Amino acid sequence: MASTLVVSGAASAEPDASATDPSLDLSASVVDLGVAASERNVRTGAAGVLPDGTPVSYAISDGNPVSFNVINMDTGELISSFELPPKTVGSYPAIAPDGTVYFGVRDGKSTLVHRYDPATDELEFLIESPTGDAVTRSLVVGENGLIYGSTYPRAKAFTYNPETGEVVDFGSVTTDDKYAWGLEESDGIMYLGTGIGAGHVMTVDTATGEIAEIPLPQEADDVLRYFYKFRQVGDLIAMGFSPGISGGTNTLFWDTVNEEWTCEGAIPRFLDLNGPFTQATPDGRMYYMSEDEIWSFDSADCAVEPTGWNAADLDNDTRVIDMVMIGEGDSATPLLVGINNDGSTWRFDPATGEHGAFDSNVPGAPLTAHTVTNGPDDRVYVSTYLGPGTIGRFDPVTEEITELNGPGQASSLIGFGEQLVIGSYPNAVVHMGDPAQPWDWGTNPAQMFRLIGDDQDRIVAMDTDDEIIVFGTVSDYGFRGGSLTVTDMDGTTDVYRDLVEHQSVTSVAFGEDGLIYAGTGVRGGLSSPNSPLDAHLVIFDPDSRQLLYAEVPVPDNDTVAGLAVRGDTLWGVTNTGLVFSFDTTTRTVTSTTDLGTGQSPSPWGLASAIQAHPSDGLLYGIAGQSIFAFDPATQDFQFLTEAEFKRITITGSGDIYGIDATNLYRIDIEANAPECTTTIDGTHHGPLTVTDGVTCIADGTIDGPTTVNEGASLIAHGATLLGPVHSTSASWIELTESSISGGVSIVGSTRSTTISGSEVNGRLACSENSPAPTNLGVPNTVSGPQTGQCRDL
Repeated sequence: MASTLVVSGAASAEPDASATDPSLDLSASVVDLGVAASERNVRTGAAGVLPDGTPVSYAISDGNPVSFNVINMDTGELISSFELPPKTVGSYPAIAPDGTVYFGVRDGKSTLVHRYDPATDELEFLIESPTGDAVTRSLVVGENGLIYGSTYPRAKAFTYNPETGEVVDFGSVTTDDKYAWGLEESDGIMYLGTGIGAGHVMTVDTATGEIAEIPLPQEADDVLRYFYKFRQVGDLIAMGFSPGISGGTNTLFWDTVNEEWTCEGAIPRFLDLNGPFTQATPDGRMYYMSEDEIWSFDSADCAVEPTGWNAADLDNDTRVIDMVMIGEGDSATPLLVGINNDGSTWRFDPATGEHGAFDSNVPGAPLTAHTVTNGPDDRVYVSTYLGPGTIGRFDPVTEEITELNGPGQASSLIGFGEQLVIGSYPNAVVHMGDPAQPWDWGTNPAQMFRLIGDDQDRIVAMDTDDEIIVFGTVSDYGFRGGSLTVTDMDGTTDVYRDLVEHQSVTSVAFGEDGLIYAGTGVRGGLSSPNSPLDAHLVIFDPDSRQLLYAEVPVPDNDTVAGLAVRGDTLWGVTNTGLVFSFDTTTRTVTSTTDLGTGQSPSPWGLASAIQAHPSDGLLYGIAGQSIFAFDPATQDFQFLTEAEFKRITITGSGDIYGIDATNLYRIDIEANAPECTTTIDGTHHGPLTVTDGVTCIADGTIDGPTTVNEGASLIAHGATLLGPVHSTSASWIELTESSISGGVSIVGSTRSTTISGSEVNGRLACSENSPAPTNLGVPNTVSGPQTGQCRDL
């Protein structure tokens, strides 16, 4: 059920106290429409054995909050489930020799490391961000009980003693990569695979702290940019990397005893999963997934063999494979365990082929909302962040949210005619479909093209002039230089890289002159160096395909996060909360206004936005996680919400929708009526001319015509007006439950025009009012013709 919070006046999201916040006399009712999408979302996990010999899977389901789940792999029963607020994303669990489980859960701020004791079925928090880095990327447990870890964004290596709490921070293992992702430990030496840019294999001697690099085989070094998973098997360490060697492998093997590369090309094809290697058997074998089959790898002779798993018909979007040994001593045999994205599981005995599958008992959770967009069907679409492939669709007529299948993460959406265009991450994939037809992701909408061939990974901005679409994109991991992509969605797609050298294109808008205006950001793909230049505003001619203009609109800003067009003026907002105006005829910046919110932490300015309202003449946007209104005529602004909003959209009918971490909201805006400066509650004999201030007629009578001059306001409720009413360039006009003996003409009102439940004995004509007149849902009785904006009142 929707709930409503009413915020009046200049509520703000804690902008800088030094900044002014002139009130626009607006009230905002924030209506909670509910969770945009809720689902199971298992992306990481592992397998283990309880003290009584029961095989279990440990499934971590991302959401709000993330949860740690223990599943009996003999029965499929959910043994335990632990919610871990406020974190939303989990890492792969590390299994200690005694069966204890260590894992991290995180958000954008920090990582919380936990320990699960399978003997007591108890979960314990241990430490937050051991090195101070926001992301503890990988953990492994040594025979000595130490926890070995790696981080992002400083690519650090560390050890953590869970018994004493001691952390040893070995520092960054490289200077040209931000991720230390692949991780293993052997005899006190940590092996770390870094990325995403150069891609190195580094070692750390935990006894001395010495950091060294292992030179890579040339064929792999020529192509790879990062390592993503290491696994020790016998004396070898298997290392998954990306991109792989064309037509070949993406796995290297390092011999820790002979200190050399070995088993060249033993795994001949690309791995299928982000966590592709299982734990190793005592005799040095492991299992991995490739080409829709699970294979065994023997470290003794580098041999690989298929297990026959693909004939068992067990795959249901498998995200995790692992192996546990069942039985005691020499009689123990391997059991393969799989965890699917929805939390369902399977087990497979590679020796006998015996297998089974279990339905999911993992609880779902609200998914992280990522973007919100109004579609061509007047419904509102909410994508999710690193989700299981879910889009929420809100119908404003029924006020119901339907969950649709979709990409794991849609970065932007836009209506194009009757079609909905969706750009998703990774690989900047573009789909298009008709939302009026049955929805089936992959068919409707269908994939049209991908931009990863041009090193583009995220489509963060879209706009259209109804003939073509323009995308603003961010490059792939480790690459600088985004693009402006122009497409007709019918076979012609042109990608323009580096309109400003080494900068992403973070906002786009078509001007009324037909040109494309785009804002840039200094940040490229993750793990790439920032551009040394300030963010730019560029102008691109879609007809000649020429760059016409590229200048810095506001110095000392790293992202032009949003753009909106009002006539010949382009309005922009930076991710530091600066609103600027740009005259498209003279190509000059004509004003700047500081909203006082300071720097947004969101990459590529995704948490800052500005949009033009279709009818009320105002601009609305997000800065400092709060929704604001901005009057382009006066440059006054007002913060409307206190909640932590991250995106907004404005529909063609003027409804404003926003999302926070999980929910969809409608923000209903009303202008607060001005205070009366003159009140008439009796009879005024003769004509009435309102020259300034606010004249209120409360159940009074005007015996003659009424005229409202520029800047003045008239509020009449239950009034009897014995003559026509004329208003030109007034501020506020309100005629409710009143009787007018004559025509009514309202032209150019600047704040509000309301004619509701009234009787007009004559013509009713309205034009050039912004916002457009309203009857508040109560029609009027009009004896004469109704024209212009009042045609339907």
